[in-house]
Amino acid sequence: MTAGQVTSTMRAVAIAEWVVSVTEIPAKVRESAVLVILDALACSLAGLDVAGSVASRAVTTELWGTGASSIWFTGTKASSHGAAFANSMATSILDYDDGHRMAEGHLGAAMVPAVFAEAEAMGATAEQVLTAIAIGYEVATRIAKSRDPATVLTGASGRWCGQGVAAAVGWLRHDDAATIANAMALTDTIAPYAMATEDTLVGNHVKEAIPDGTKNGLEKLAAARKGMLGPIDFLDRDRFDGNILARDLSDGWYIETTYFKPYSCCRWIHAPLDALLEQRDGVTDWEAVKEIIVGTFQRTLTLNNQKKPKTLQSAQYSVPFCIASAAIYGAGCLQPIKSELLTDARVLTLADKVFVKVDADLEAVYPNETSGRVSIIMADDPSPAPVYVEIARGDSRNPMTYEERVQKLQRCGEGIVDAGKLSDLKDAIVALRDQDQFEPLLKCLAANR
Repeated sequence: MTAGQVTSTMRAVAIAEWVVSVTEIPAKVRESAVLVILDALACSLAGLDVAGSVASRAVTTELWGTGASSIWFTGTKASSHGAAFANSMATSILDYDDGHRMAEGHLGAAMVPAVFAEAEAMGATAEQVLTAIAIGYEVATRIAKSRDPATVLTGASGRWCGQGVAAAVGWLRHDDAATIANAMALTDTIAPYAMATEDTLVGNHVKEAIPDGTKNGLEKLAAARKGMLGPIDFLDRDRFDGNILARDLSDGWYIETTYFKPYSCCRWIHAPLDALLEQRDGVTDWEAVKEIIVGTFQRTLTLNNQKKPKTLQSAQYSVPFCIASAAIYGAGCLQPIKSELLTDARVLTLADKVFVKVDADLEAVYPNETSGRVSIIMADDPSPAPVYVEIARGDSRNPMTYEERVQKLQRCGEGIVDAGKLSDLKDAIVALRDQDQFEPLLKCLAANR
């Protein structure tokens, strides 16, 4: 059986058969896996001291006990389930983590913490870790992309990321296809819907329930390993596209087209932010702005878009607030997002002048593209020409450089970990990339900051 091919008529079993058939990954896939690790660790540093992350660490050993897996940058260890949950929360809490346009959601905040936790406990090699992460990305994205949009009740990534976790860790632990198929089925059945987070105007730490989806995948894999059976025909429904689930890999693995975020806010805001920043130098007085019109697709209007958010979690989903912040202070204030912006009078005043509207041209290309258009209208002075951005920075077709990714890690880690340890972390990622060494990275993550 060649990579990507399936033999079973039951879709979940066919995917599991493909998972266990993987013996190696192409060089480009390996490179992509290193990049998602680099990004996930950067995001986890940025989110380490956010209240939701602190709370998750506080209950980890109480709920899941002790173990051999590191809670990153704290010097403490927990069970693999507990460590994965806590590290996933830190990675996802600021919405700075990577994602995929085809899945319309986030993967790195689930796959990297889960695979690392299990790998540390079992002593896995660098190659095993990178392969497992790539498998998790592939399976989770297939499942998310295959869904009929008309039947999707929630866009929360926690709904499908755990299925990828079960596949990734199942491969890592040498589970058979039946175990992995049952684990994915159990995970899907119990996956968090997080329905309340779809329309809430209250900042919260549940958001897309990625940490819950992550631990769900690990728990159900453990249960399947003990003989628990799931509805393994869960993908055999008309609401799932079988062609996507059974895609071959002639066009590459999904991990290769992961997007990365230069700003810690919803990805749907990134193209407008790029457009705004392109015009920023042409405006000398933001108080003289009459209004800013943000053209986007319909789904962006489902964000809370509060002009005066009270929490960082609300701010991450507000087009007016993020646009106003970047206009006044530049991209740096969202790298990662700063809490002092919440009470900044200049930002709040300008946010009142930002209006979000559906652009028919942009709606027509969504979800294949998440483009944006920004028009700055001056009260008296000449207005700059509107700017349209088709592909936001960080997309695989408009990628960040490796140096920019390292700068993101640097910004996220400054003031969070000791400067020397941050330098060691950068060196450890290079050792993983160039020398197939995983142990130096584990040493950095296990150390207390």
